[in-house]
Formats: sequence, C-alpha cells, structure tokens
Amino acid sequence: MSKILFRDPNVTIFQSALFQTNSTVVRTDDVVLVVDPAWLPEEVTMIREYVDAIREDRQVFIVFTHSDYDHIIGYKAFKADKVFMSEAMAKNPKKESIVEQMVDFDQKYYIRRAYPLEYPEGDFMVYRDGVQYRHSGTKMAFYLTPGHTADSMMLVVWQLGLCIAGDYLSNIEFPFIYHSSVEYEQTLEKMPRIHDRNWFTRLIPGHGDPALTIAEWLHRRTESLAYIYALRESIATGVPFDIDSLWSRYKFPKLQLKYHEDNVALLRRELDLGLWEWNPDQVLDLPEHIPSGEFPNTGPGDPEEE
Repeated sequence: MSKILFRDPNVTIFQSALFQTNSTVVRTDDVVLVVDPAWLPEEVTMIREYVDAIREDRQVFIVFTHSDYDHIIGYKAFKADKVFMSEAMAKNPKKESIVEQMVDFDQKYYIRRAYPLEYPEGDFMVYRDGVQYRHSGTKMAFYLTPGHTADSMMLVVWQLGLCIAGDYLSNIEFPFIYHSSVEYEQTLEKMPRIHDRNWFTRLIPGHGDPALTIAEWLHRRTESLAYIYALRESIATGVPFDIDSLWSRYKFPKLQLKYHEDNVALLRRELDLGLWEWNPDQVLDLPEHIPSGEFPNTGPGDPEEE
C-alpha cells in the first residue's frame, strides 16, 4: 500500500510499496499536477481521491517523465485536462510492448483495475530544452533528459523551486542506463545549468527519498557520474569493478545486480562502437559557482527558453 513520504502545503509525494516508486502531486493556486501516477490499484486510487479532494476549481494536469510502464500504469485512472510528455515519448515506437508489460504485470499478480491499461496520449509535447508552459500564475519549465530512456524529461515548477526528475538522482538506485551512457552523462552534466535558469532547491527522483537541499542533489549527481566513470574505467582497462563498494551504498543487490550487469553489457557495446573513450585524466564536473557548504537563500529567476 502506498504511503505519503513527504508533504508540505504544495507538494505531496506518494510512495508505492513496490520499488519505492514516487508519484508526486503538486498543488498551486491554479492547477493540480500529477506526475507519474503508479503502481497498484489501491495506490493509484489513493492518489486520485486525494487529487479529487484538493482540486476544487483547479485544472488537473498529468505529467509523465518517461515511458517505463511503472510510471504510466495509472494513466487512465485520472480525467486530466492536459497531459504533458516529451515528443520522443509521444512518438515511442514501442508503445504496444509497453502496454503489454503492464498487462503482463497485472496478469502475473492477479491484479484487477477499475480503469483500462493504455499508453498515454499527450496534449503538450516537449521537443527541446527550456520549453515553458504557463497556466495563470503557475510556471513550468521542461528539459529533455535522455540516457535512462530515450524519452526521459524533467519538470521544474518554477515558483516552488522544485525539480521532478524521473529516474535520475535516486538515493536507492545507481544509474539504470537503458538507452545511452553518453546521453546519461550529458544529462547529469547539464543539471547545474538547468538549476541556474530555474534555481530549484528540491528534487524528487522516481524512486527513493527526495533531495531537499541543493547540496544533496549535487551529491547524488556526483555519485552517479562517479559510477559511470568507474564502470568505463573497468571496461576499458580490465580492472575489476569494485562491486562490494557498490553494495555498501545501495542495499538491494539481489535485484540490482542484474541492472549493473545490463549496464556493463551496454557500455561494452558502446565502447566497441566508439561512442566513448576512456580518459584517465577525466574529472568530475563540479559546479564552482555553487559552494559545498551554505547556499544563498534567494529565489529563482524567471526561466527563459534556451
């Protein structure tokens, strides 16, 4: 059963019992945003009932950060006024197989739902970084974040200083790289620039705990980059990867070992194709303009399209 992991006057994070999957509800003066409603029917119903209770005369927008089936399985439980996704997600050629994954999951565990399992249809498609959507006083900025999947994106709710990041910067998962380690790295590299344009202090990942300070999400970013660099070094040089160190940080090795091994196989293919080269002098790109200690208590600047 879902639990409420975090709540303040504007943000409520519902966390599923499965994989600590987060579904975020954001209430502003103008809209209710529902991001990645998941997993089990009772959990999705809990989210929908909460949305119905707080919406009043607000419009309801649903945002999907990417097309992994666990993030879209609650789609048809909601009557949304507008659905947001990346253009790549809207054009995903594997829509039927993703729906089949949802059906297989419900069949495997004898699950019945009061709503159909369908791939989302988008009303607002994000086609490039910095695309904005404004509804009355609510300002949102969207950024394409491929790497985990080809169609991933992040959402920044401007006036709340909040980034909803999809399957990035989790404290319980190292990078699960389904699409491209090169693009995953590029996504991590540009996050300080996304911050500079929007000044978000808090970040909600798709799984695990929210990062409630700039220092925390920057720390997770560094850990993610370090994992990718260490894995590349191991593959390029033949030096064994320090798997024990990985499990000292991440606590679910029986499941996550498969994702690590899949990462190894993907990065080896990329190296064979010349998509990356190991550079022993490579260092982490740490933003010099954000100190590691105290952070200035200032608000965001108005985002601009890039």
